[in-house]
Amino acid sequence: MKYCKVCKRLCFGDTLPFDGCKHKLREIEDINEPVRLCIAGGTERAMLTGMLKDAQIPYVEENVQPQGVANEIVTGYDVKLSNISVVVPFSALPKACELLGAIETLQNEYEPHMDEIKAEIRRLNAEKQEAKQMNPALRTTVKVITALVFLALVALAVFGTDALTSWIKSLFS
Repeated sequence: MKYCKVCKRLCFGDTLPFDGCKHKLREIEDINEPVRLCIAGGTERAMLTGMLKDAQIPYVEENVQPQGVANEIVTGYDVKLSNISVVVPFSALPKACELLGAIETLQNEYEPHMDEIKAEIRRLNAEKQEAKQMNPALRTTVKVITALVFLALVALAVFGTDALTSWIKSLFS
């Protein structure tokens, strides 16, 4: 599952679910990665953040885009408060989406992909448990072997380059 670290939106499959952002997508590596739940404002935002607090789901509110005074004059209200992105940890996304479903006026873009999201959370949790289960002696052994393999590859590259340059020099001698 791909993720944009700037927009904080998930990408399913090969197509981008959003326009405008041209940042490079990367794989989600941590279950606590911040993911955008939705954009909300006014009453919907207050209801959603209240439900997230009650459910003890950590969240952050971020401005979607900088807004200026001209927008406030044209619309007649403070638009800085109307375009707020609500961001939750990836591990809390399924439960937060359930709460989002209770507010009918907000769109839940992740609903069709909920099985995929839950599977990814299970995979990341399993990897985390597996990393915890590795005892310190085994972890040290793996680090030492990895370092030795790296040094062997560096030596191979150096000696291989020397052999190649010697062979090329012999062609011109």
